[in-house]
Amino acid sequence: MPSPREDLRSTEESIRRDAEQVKMLEDEKASLDPTDPLVAQLSERIERVSIDLQAKAAAERELVDEVQGAG
Repeated sequence: MPSPREDLRSTEESIRRDAEQVKMLEDEKASLDPTDPLVAQLSERIERVSIDLQAKAAAERELVDEVQGAG
């Protein structure tokens, strides 16, 4: 069973990957004409990843509290 510290590191990595994905999607979206239908699709993907990011950030905060409380 992973320790809270291992869970924290995994969560941090997952947040970093999601943030990189949002940046890539935003860069792709910025290169398009705003009337391109792909802009709406990219915006929806960005929104979904951002919702996941919010949940992961909350989990990360809880893990930080747990690690610091155990320290």
